[in-house]
Amino acid sequence: MHFGAGKWMVVDSCVDQQNKSVTPLEYLRHVGVNVAEDVVMIVGTHAHDDHFAGIATIFEACERAVFVVSSALTSQEFMAHLLADAEIPKPARYVAYSEYRRIFEIAKSRKNEDGIKPLRRGSESLRLLRLPPTADTPTATVTALSPSEEATTRAFRALAAHMPQVNARRGKVPPLDPNEASIALWVEVGSVRMLLGADLLVGPEGCGWRTVVSTHSPDSPASLYKVAHHGGASSHYQPVWDTLLTSNPVALVAPYRRGNMDQPQSTDIARILSLTNRAYITAAGSPTPSRAVKREASKLGSLATNVRDPWGRVGQVRARCNVNDGNWAVQTFPPAAMLS
Repeated sequence: MHFGAGKWMVVDSCVDQQNKSVTPLEYLRHVGVNVAEDVVMIVGTHAHDDHFAGIATIFEACERAVFVVSSALTSQEFMAHLLADAEIPKPARYVAYSEYRRIFEIAKSRKNEDGIKPLRRGSESLRLLRLPPTADTPTATVTALSPSEEATTRAFRALAAHMPQVNARRGKVPPLDPNEASIALWVEVGSVRMLLGADLLVGPEGCGWRTVVSTHSPDSPASLYKVAHHGGASSHYQPVWDTLLTSNPVALVAPYRRGNMDQPQSTDIARILSLTNRAYITAAGSPTPSRAVKREASKLGSLATNVRDPWGRVGQVRARCNVNDGNWAVQTFPPAAMLS
């Protein structure tokens, strides 16, 4: 996210599955950003690999940035899991944990440089960033809407229940499902409002979107929404659309490409399109090659690496807005497309 005046924020990360580059970093460099100086904040919304892959590489390159981590993932219990995970053979490790280890190491090395406080904890209603106005840009602020105190407490309990034992045989560290402890963000630049939903779930009680809606009362609704949790039903809470968003907002969806069920499902797409006709997705069509395609690719052997297919490519949706009029212009870069 570009706030204007050459100041940027990065929220989460991903790795291109074809060339293994860290996509946000490549994008910033491609558009001429001096990442070492101009990125002021990096937010790792939660510890799931599809949001966290490569994020330590971004932090390493962005030397002036503050890194924001969920308050639910800074306890002694979480640190113990990081240490335990480090003792597990590489193939069985939880990818996000290794990213966290690197982030904490980088933050420690920068702690006393130029007064920078390199690590912050994100939690409900906490102002994370304020950029003062300049001659050409208005004030910009970033506020965490979650996790709530209840979500943080629940995370601590879950981690404590699986605390690794001294001298115990190391198996796969049971990963906490961190979705309910995700950092959803409210961004204001002048009169423009944006809601970035991470993977925040609807509940349970005292957590998620139910708590966000009951505690956050903005002066005006957001005109752009990064749809939570890949558009899935477990993160859809109608009051978010009714109270925190304008009618017919720009909605941005990132699909989920792994597991037993791809997201968004056709029912999710229909629901989102019933709420806005300005919805976009970063990769349209089937998220993974069919078995038939995989069989043919295996027959081609090394020649298959030269086939330009859509699988594993990272599409981009770029939304730009003049802060004086609030009108969004959206561009898509294949395989991104309109959700419809």
